Amino acid sequence: MNDMRKLIPIILTIGCVIASIIACTEDDDCSGNARHMMTAKILTMVQTDSAKWATSYSLDSLTVYAFGTDSIIINDETEVSSVRLPLRTNVEETTLVFSYTFHAGDTLPQHNDKDTIVFRHINTPYFLTLDCNFVVKQEVTDLRYTTHVLDSIIIVNPTASLDDGTENLKIYY
Repeated sequence: MNDMRKLIPIILTIGCVIASIIACTEDDDCSGNARHMMTAKILTMVQTDSAKWATSYSLDSLTVYAFGTDSIIINDETEVSSVRLPLRTNVEETTLVFSYTFHAGDTLPQHNDKDTIVFRHINTPYFLTLDCNFVVKQEVTDLRYTTHVLDSIIIVNPTASLDDGTENLKIYY
C-alpha cells in the first residue's frame, strides 16, 4: 500500500509530460507560423441624387513599399482591388507608401502620386509549439494617412490574420 502511494505522483508526472508533448504537437506542419497580414478591400463611393453606396474599385497601377526600407510589398500591379499588407514585428509602428500611376489615355501624360499610411499596432508574441517556435499576433490600435489620392480608411477588424478571407480594412478612393 505504501509503495502504491509513491507510484501515484510518478504516474501523474508521466501523464502530465505526455499530455504536454501531445499538446505541443497540434500544428505538425507549422501552418500557424505563417505571416499574419492586414487584408484591405479597395472601394469607392458612388452617389446619385437619391442614394450613396460603396462599390468595388480597381486602381490602374499600384506599388506599395515599406517606408525607410527596401521592402517592396506590391510592385507595379495593375487593376488592384484588394491588398494584403504586412505589419512590422520588431516595432509597433509600420509606415507604408502607396505609389499610384494613373493612365489618363493616349493623349494625356500619365500621372503619379503617393499616399502614406502609418499603422500603430500592438505586437504580442505567443508560443506556437516546440517545433514551430513563436508567432507574433498583431492588432492595429491607430491609423494615420495622407489623402492625396485616397479618401479614407476604415478599420473593420483590427487583428492581422492569416490568409483566411478576413477583411481588416476598407480603403476608399
